[in-house]
Amino acid sequence: MRRELTTYSRLPMSRIKTGATLSRRPALVGGLLLVLMLLTGLGWAVSSPVESSPDEDFHLGSIWCPRPAGKYCQTSVMNGDPVVRVPVAVSDDSMKCYNFQPDRSARCALGYRDSEMAWTKRFDDSGAYPIGYYHFHHLFVGKDVQTSVLVMRTVNVLIAVALLGAVGFCAPQRLRRPFVGAIAASWVPMGIYFIASNNPSSWSLSGLLAYSAATYMATQQKGRRRTVLVICAVIGAVMCLTSRYDSAFFLLVVGLALLFVVPWKRGGWIGLGALSGVSLLGVGTFMASSQVSKISYFLSAFETSDPAKSASKQSFFERLIIGLESAPKYLGGFWGHTWTPGWYDVPLETRTPYVLTIMAAGAFVAIALRRGGWRKWTSMAIIVGAMVLLPAVFYANGAMKHIELYQARYIFPLLAPTFFLMLAVDQDEDAWFTVPQAVWVTVCASLCQAITLHTLLLRFVQGIHERWELNLNKHIEWWWSVPVSPMMVWFLTTCFATAALGVAMAMLTRAPQGQEEPQDS
Repeated sequence: MRRELTTYSRLPMSRIKTGATLSRRPALVGGLLLVLMLLTGLGWAVSSPVESSPDEDFHLGSIWCPRPAGKYCQTSVMNGDPVVRVPVAVSDDSMKCYNFQPDRSARCALGYRDSEMAWTKRFDDSGAYPIGYYHFHHLFVGKDVQTSVLVMRTVNVLIAVALLGAVGFCAPQRLRRPFVGAIAASWVPMGIYFIASNNPSSWSLSGLLAYSAATYMATQQKGRRRTVLVICAVIGAVMCLTSRYDSAFFLLVVGLALLFVVPWKRGGWIGLGALSGVSLLGVGTFMASSQVSKISYFLSAFETSDPAKSASKQSFFERLIIGLESAPKYLGGFWGHTWTPGWYDVPLETRTPYVLTIMAAGAFVAIALRRGGWRKWTSMAIIVGAMVLLPAVFYANGAMKHIELYQARYIFPLLAPTFFLMLAVDQDEDAWFTVPQAVWVTVCASLCQAITLHTLLLRFVQGIHERWELNLNKHIEWWWSVPVSPMMVWFLTTCFATAALGVAMAMLTRAPQGQEEPQDS
């Protein structure tokens, strides 16, 4: 069974098989992978309470009352700050009883009546974020807050799976493995967590990868599939432009990288013009936004340091070096180091599961580094340089007091496109995993997912205490009003995620040396 799955799920096949049955096998395996990804995302979506992710009180307030807030909610001014009237469960007071307190479950957030209203100043009144994401999710606001929140998370998961699935099915065969590999290497566990949340980063993650991969693939595809890829790239770009202003800027970063690696002989000047247009639109949206503080924050990186500053303060160069030395910390942050789930109050450092996925990601890096020309290395220098330099330069110029204030999730959307281009450009067809290597990567990623999800559930269901409770059903203090228990959610989600990783790694497994693909008789 394992041999059969590996045979028919490896992409691309070295010999084209004929016949309707054989041609459907890769599509069936791809469809199975999408279903498993969907079920995994839904499991993560129900594993944390309302307002449990970073700044979720702000984002939910902005969803309930998108700009202009007065059109959708009652507004007022309290202590000089604009406020809006929202359900208590959406206000900034509902989660203060448990956030930043890992030993306290989310029990105190239960019992709010949806008809009970409160004033909150946590909403986007100044234009800190684009309005598209908030207006779209406002369509799902209902009378029941918990149901509305779960529906929004489900929609985010569905959008990601549908969009990325369309890109995968329309991709040229030789580019499907890099696409699957990029997702497996970069999104376990934090990518799954953010995509299945109410945070606009959900759209940034899935949108930027879809834009990057679909744009690169479209220049190497023909016919209807090329048209679908172009549509997916446009949708991905729109998701970036309407979710976060920094993701709009990332369109420029990715666009510059693609300029070096896209085979323009096939894409033509029309494709080049479209790519340049989207890149300029991204940076234009970022710079022309009404978020004055964000623009100043960005521009301050290019100003000259004030010579009148106190001599006791570190120089620009010293702070820049400190920022560059923090790059490994940000690297770990992509998989959950320092910047953990929740309000960074889910204690992953107790079990450090992110070490497992960092090792697994290293295997993908080793494959990508086997070969490549100057175009590949230039594109990598652009994207990786952006990820390393953005926090360092902002910190060096004094835009933040502590470098950790620039969180890893801000540049996290660039990780998956980096892996995709590393694996897709100048790829070595014979450099993919052997069966033992694939098993090792699957085990590492699966264990990380299982431990992280268990820790996340334990933190909100019971609270983290000195004794680490394995049975999530033993003392349930917080949970949704559903017949499925926390332990069952953890078990099923872990099974789905493990199966998804197994199928993905089967796609990325090469045949043993000396063993040829079965030939048609």
